[in-house]
Amino acid sequence: FINLIQRITYSKWHINITIVIQYSFKLQTITLIDSDAQMNCIQELILTKFFEKTKQRLFTANVENLSVKFKISDVHICNDGICIKQTFILVKDLDIGIILGQLFLEIIKPFKVKTEGITTNIFQRKILFAFNERPITKEINLLKTFSMFKEHSINLIKTKENHLYSMISLKNNIINNICSDITDAFWHMKRHVVSLPYE
Repeated sequence: FINLIQRITYSKWHINITIVIQYSFKLQTITLIDSDAQMNCIQELILTKFFEKTKQRLFTANVENLSVKFKISDVHICNDGICIKQTFILVKDLDIGIILGQLFLEIIKPFKVKTEGITTNIFQRKILFAFNERPITKEINLLKTFSMFKEHSINLIKTKENHLYSMISLKNNIINNICSDITDAFWHMKRHVVSLPYE
């Protein structure tokens, strides 16, 4: 399968957006769009007057429980004059300031991911959520080399096992067939001339 792949292109979906909370607090920031995140998350760096208590639970990708006590339900994500209303969970230990997850992606469906960013049509307008970084392309030649080396190593191990099996089989065959029938078959090889002192 690896021999069919020549290169991999990947990108981090960091975009610039404006967030408006309850029409009174405005924040221009960089956010990460993460299709694995089930909810939209924001660090607890927002004014507490916007907080609402919540009992929702949130886990990291490696199933660690994140500390969640509050949410903000009246948040607008604005880009190119279009605002999309979303709810955010406030997370204390978030490495990235803001994460737009599956809830956001569901609203902008259908969308296309291109080199320059994510494009969608909202209210009959084409909108681009432009990526801050260009996609990175990596050649797979090194991966192919490692794969071929591993395959070669496995074949060598199998060959060595087959040789060892053949040698053990030959040894057992000699012991069982030749040595058992002719008890003195190799006796002449072990003869020594010894002179005894009492002769």
